[in-house]
Amino acid sequence: MKQYKTGCATRLASALLATLWLGAAATGAMAQPTDSETASKAIASKAADTQAADTETLIDAWLWWQQAHPGPVAWQQAFALRHDTASKLGERRERMVGELATLAVSARVAGDTKGAAALMAWRRELAEWPLAEARTPGRMDLPWLGAHLRNNPPLSRIAQLGVCSRPQWVELWSRDGVTRIDWVPELSLSAAIETLSSAAADNVDHAALITPMGQIHRRGVAAWNHQHTPLVPGSRVVLELPTRQGLRGALPFPGTTHEADLINTHLPELLASRLPGDDCRIRNVP
Repeated sequence: MKQYKTGCATRLASALLATLWLGAAATGAMAQPTDSETASKAIASKAADTQAADTETLIDAWLWWQQAHPGPVAWQQAFALRHDTASKLGERRERMVGELATLAVSARVAGDTKGAAALMAWRRELAEWPLAEARTPGRMDLPWLGAHLRNNPPLSRIAQLGVCSRPQWVELWSRDGVTRIDWVPELSLSAAIETLSSAAADNVDHAALITPMGQIHRRGVAAWNHQHTPLVPGSRVVLELPTRQGLRGALPFPGTTHEADLINTHLPELLASRLPGDDCRIRNVP
């Protein structure tokens, strides 16, 4: 990768002051102009401070990206992958693939062929995921880092960074397997679930919502705990497997409460490491 010379950081930041808000507004990245102005001023200040610094940071890389790719940037679809995330990702995936296989066998023995097929579909989806296409969950985009300078990591901790085009789908992990539906304005979690088969949400009380920025929110989806939840393009949703802690208390896979709990907890965490789209421009950091 081209070296991110801090000597050009102030020049880039000055250009960014004029273009960042327009780019963000065009892509829906930041709804409030005040947020954009705050981020731009913080980035300019940071650029000036780094003139005498030797350590390159993720902000330096994003400023170079802004120069190398003129035009609006969909910062809400930006991502970065830290080395510490990348080093553990393979092991985490293999563990989850194993848990899903165990649970699928139990479902098959219990006569739940639909549940077994869904779990195997989940397993295949994870197994086919190219781990080179991953991110560290959470915001690491330029506007956010500009407003949170203490969270600006040294570039030596970053394996890759990039930006995805905004997708037009929502992805659902359920007893139907892995399903993508078209996103439409005002799409809610309830409406998305209604597009699935009638059995897809049987005995499901909660769902994990993974946002395009890698944030995870647990939401109620049953009649007794329903929470209205709007969905944005690129959202992923996991309908939780029932466990003994659920109010219905009916686990369809006898003797596998532990595996179901692990999947409910760790599958959303793993999906939060997936890229926020399919059409992504990625740059590796040497």
